[in-house]
Amino acid sequence: MVAHKAWVPARGTYSVGQTSQPFNPRAGKLYLEHKQPHKIDYTKSKDTSECEYTKTENDCPLDEFLKVASLANLAVVREAATGDWETHGDPTEIAIQVFATRFNWNRAQLISGDKPAWTQLAEFPFDSDVKKMSTVFKSSTGDMFVFTKGAVERVLSSCSAIESVDGLELEAIGPEIKGDILANMEAFAAQGLRVLALASKPLSAINCKNLDLDRKEVEHDLVFRGLIGLYDPPRAESAPSVRRCHEAGISVHMLTGDHPSTARAIATEVGILPSHTDMLSKATFDSMVMTAQQFDKLSDTEIDTLPELPLVVARCAPNTKVRMINALHRRNKFAAMTGDGVNDSPSLKNADVGIAMGLAGSDVAKDASDIILTDDNFASILNAIEEGRRIFDNIQKFILHVLSQNFAQAIVLLLGLVFKDADNLSVFPLSPVEIIWLVMITSGLPDMGLGFEQATMDIMQRPPHKVSLETHRISLHSSMRRFQV
Repeated sequence: MVAHKAWVPARGTYSVGQTSQPFNPRAGKLYLEHKQPHKIDYTKSKDTSECEYTKTENDCPLDEFLKVASLANLAVVREAATGDWETHGDPTEIAIQVFATRFNWNRAQLISGDKPAWTQLAEFPFDSDVKKMSTVFKSSTGDMFVFTKGAVERVLSSCSAIESVDGLELEAIGPEIKGDILANMEAFAAQGLRVLALASKPLSAINCKNLDLDRKEVEHDLVFRGLIGLYDPPRAESAPSVRRCHEAGISVHMLTGDHPSTARAIATEVGILPSHTDMLSKATFDSMVMTAQQFDKLSDTEIDTLPELPLVVARCAPNTKVRMINALHRRNKFAAMTGDGVNDSPSLKNADVGIAMGLAGSDVAKDASDIILTDDNFASILNAIEEGRRIFDNIQKFILHVLSQNFAQAIVLLLGLVFKDADNLSVFPLSPVEIIWLVMITSGLPDMGLGFEQATMDIMQRPPHKVSLETHRISLHSSMRRFQV
């Protein structure tokens, strides 16, 4: 298993071979770790264009956009003494920080030195409920600002104004402007981009006099600064791995925090959702993708009445993942769950097999898991499933061989007790030493060989089955071999 990049720290591996419903919460398994900003939109215009990393002089809206991108960010991007660039932090934040650094807006440089340009006063970390994060900074001139980054719907709901194209005035966000922003977001998301919104506002010195700031007050009446879309390219092995799962009778579900359009585009690209939907009704296709809000509104009874559980759940919360696993258990399915964050630990613990990421995973997620992927590769899960099925098959072969042979030997010994010799003593066909030698010769080496038996060619073309070593097939074969002996 270690050779296949799947480390099992606690329990046996055979159970992962029975997996029928692996979940992928889109945390680095199907996707490359390194992202890049693909498109940006920092005006209220409906036009969106490819990001070419160019900047004109006195571009006030872009300056404000880059300021938020750099400072509402915990990633560190710096140049080492060797001339190479080093990065630390979340891949999404690293990508945004690299983008801002290309315009000389680098957080590490702005907050360092004897007289830093910016000093951080407070931080409101990202939360899966509010789906945004904010930082409070003080500039070298003494002015104070709050910078916010997060899901478009959540950030936009906290904004009351947007900057004009020339950056000279603020305009209230009305229904028309809000519609344009959401239309741009949908255009980005439909291309498989992960879309985030950026916003900021100045804070008065009175509000920052004591650092016991109220988050709701700080993240209120913000100025919308723009959208940024990041392309997280699927790994080359993602689509083939999903296809192999389907061939093995395994249904793959994606539980993600992304926008529904982004989730739908990515899931279609890797094969989780069917690419040809002409034969599907609109109701069927729509039921394949749900938001966490839609899913959580359903009661357990309503979920159980669904013909099929959704293949993609967007804007997912930790509790949504747990409910999805419980819904599968009620359908007598065997579920494996992948994850890397602290918020994934409840679902990892609740799944039949929890699978954590070894490179990007948190310690909490690893402790809650049964298997750790040392390369954060979704294809390694298939290797673990194949190895689990091979071990399970070999255990069945071992039991079949031992039961049939030992039963035959026991019958011979018991029949010998029926007969008596001239001294009226029971006849033992085999002495204890002979029995030991017989077991060693006929059981030891063959049984060891069965344990190292290679997987059959069709092992990943079989549907999953219930975890049971004693099946009707093995019982029938064992009985036939007993009578043959």
